[in-house]
Amino acid sequence: MAKICKVTINNEPFLANCGELLLDWALMNGVDLPHDCRSGICGACRVRLVDGQVFGGHSRGDEMIHACQARIVSDLEIAIEAAPEPVALSAEVAQTVQLAPDVVGVDLELPKPLDYLPGQYCKLQFQGFPARSYSPTYPLEGPPHDRLLHFHIRKVSGGLVSSALGHDIRAGHRVKLMGPYGRAFFRQGHVGRVVLVASGTGFAPMWSVAVAAIMEQPKREMVFIVQARSLRSLYMHTALCRLALFPNVTLIPMVSEPQQVSHAVRSGRPTDHLPKLTTDDVVYTAGAPAMTDAVARIAKAAGARCYTDPFVQEARTVEQAGLMSRLTGWLSEPKSAIPLRPAQKTAPMPRGVAAVGVGNR
Repeated sequence: MAKICKVTINNEPFLANCGELLLDWALMNGVDLPHDCRSGICGACRVRLVDGQVFGGHSRGDEMIHACQARIVSDLEIAIEAAPEPVALSAEVAQTVQLAPDVVGVDLELPKPLDYLPGQYCKLQFQGFPARSYSPTYPLEGPPHDRLLHFHIRKVSGGLVSSALGHDIRAGHRVKLMGPYGRAFFRQGHVGRVVLVASGTGFAPMWSVAVAAIMEQPKREMVFIVQARSLRSLYMHTALCRLALFPNVTLIPMVSEPQQVSHAVRSGRPTDHLPKLTTDDVVYTAGAPAMTDAVARIAKAAGARCYTDPFVQEARTVEQAGLMSRLTGWLSEPKSAIPLRPAQKTAPMPRGVAAVGVGNR
């Protein structure tokens, strides 16, 4: 006879057979866990393991688990934080912008504002193309608009969707948007330091989280580590310059490839430049799975809360001419007010980056 385990989700207890999938038994017992792909990729069913043990569905050092992959092997206590319910909307491409040779900015016009949290992602299906998951983000420049969503999409060689951007997919193209999904969203009310770590287009959700954190508590200490493959891959320099004006924000731009151009841009791995974490810190990270896993392990060892958004594919080379002329002196800019303003009606972002998605994530 199978061992019976007690599972408690947000103070709702039910009994489950040991060895069964957490998601299946939660749904069978009337607990409506968010879910989508059921393959451990999308991140929609990620929940926090408060107590107990599961087999599978999580990375070492990460307390967030994929309910669709986690098997019950003991009594469990699970916590699910409230998040906006996913919806389906018909949208239209407003414009595509070449942010860099390998990164395209795509703006979507919506019929109404989307209720989502900074750090969540959406599934986009451009008409005639398969669905892909991308993170909406805050504009790199200027204020947001409550009916425009901004996405950073890495162009993948031979990619069915990304290779069509700007050509077959351009202004006026119809899009079906589903979401929001993901649990690596910004948590309000944290009084300690916020540490953000992004690689490649993982910058999109982390930029959203950064703006939300600044707008909630402008004087809170923040460390933002941004990794790209090369100097010309730092397409987000305009956004970094905006953040650099806040005296309590420490920015650490870095590249994987050796460079001798600027001492302000470091080399190595993001974990090489993590500050010493404490239990008062909260960490958000998005990008390559190996990187997010490493950050999560370090955070757990320090007792810091960590929310990870691992992208299925590692973000990579992006070229942009004349970058250094824009980066020069960005760390030494005078500290003055920065025009980061919240969307007028959207709960999202202040509103906006990816807990695990497909395609470009």
